[in-house]
Amino acid sequence: MRIYVGIVSAIIAAACGGSSATSSGGNPPPPPPPPPPPPSASVSMTDNGGLTPYAFSPASLSVKVGTKVIWTNNGKASHTSTSDATPAVWTSGTVAPAGTMSCAPNDPYCTPGTTPPGTYEQTFTTAGTYRYHCEFHQAQGMTGTITVTP
Repeated sequence: MRIYVGIVSAIIAAACGGSSATSSGGNPPPPPPPPPPPPSASVSMTDNGGLTPYAFSPASLSVKVGTKVIWTNNGKASHTSTSDATPAVWTSGTVAPAGTMSCAPNDPYCTPGTTPPGTYEQTFTTAGTYRYHCEFHQAQGMTGTITVTP
């Protein structure tokens, strides 16, 4: 009789799938990895120590749809990145140059440092040719073109 009870118990346990976490298939699968970041391209806003020539570098850029363009002010003067379209497709506002913070001569708690250069980002979602300029230095030739392809 004991053998019969043992066999019946084993059959019932097998039919019910048991009660441990591993008998139900283990842990759930891990979540999928995050999507890769969108492609990006960089444009430098440059000047000659705050004097002419003022330029975007590169002045012409070709990117694919979905690319984020990042303008960085590597000069000494403030600049903008403003589309030529009417109305403007984008306008960065003033993008400040890197600068230093100074301390009062007798302040023992102040540590001088630098502020990083200003940046502006624009993601291009539509194919086309986009001409742009610096509002402060367009007359000095600070213009650029971004060609966006599918």
